[in-house]
Amino acid sequence: MWVQKTFHLPVPEEAAWDKLADLRAYRYGLPGVEAAAMTGAGQAYLRFRLPWGFRGCMELAQVPGENPRQRVFRTAAGNVDAVGLVEFFPVRPDVTEVVLTLNYSIGSLWFRMMDRVAGSVDRFLNEQLTFLEAYFARPIRGVRANRFLPHPINGHPPGEGPPRGSEA
Repeated sequence: MWVQKTFHLPVPEEAAWDKLADLRAYRYGLPGVEAAAMTGAGQAYLRFRLPWGFRGCMELAQVPGENPRQRVFRTAAGNVDAVGLVEFFPVRPDVTEVVLTLNYSIGSLWFRMMDRVAGSVDRFLNEQLTFLEAYFARPIRGVRANRFLPHPINGHPPGEGPPRGSEA
């Protein structure tokens, strides 16, 4: 299954990978993730649980490449096979657009068939990516906010109140 997500980081292009790869900063906020850490070899270890009982784990390793604006990674170990690409595009000197593309497959035939019917791994990954997008989001002047992110209960985007003269 393919998943792709685009979001903005409020950092220069050179610092974007370091900010994204620092799992210590946001790992406890990832819904459904039981463990997320960087190993000594520069690999990322992830362990998660889905509502229907599947426990996934994978160790992701970066694949060497020549393009500094792209990072390719693949699964080195685990029960989920994944291959991905992270691309960085400078929008402004202090804003970087990140495009994450991921192709994954569950190792177990039984859980793979259940996922094809339920689509829960796809939903799970999109929840994680939406969390990352919201975590890194801050008002960036001139960059349109994602209209699909949830707004507070009062129905107004973050940082904005009701229109003047109205009661809300």
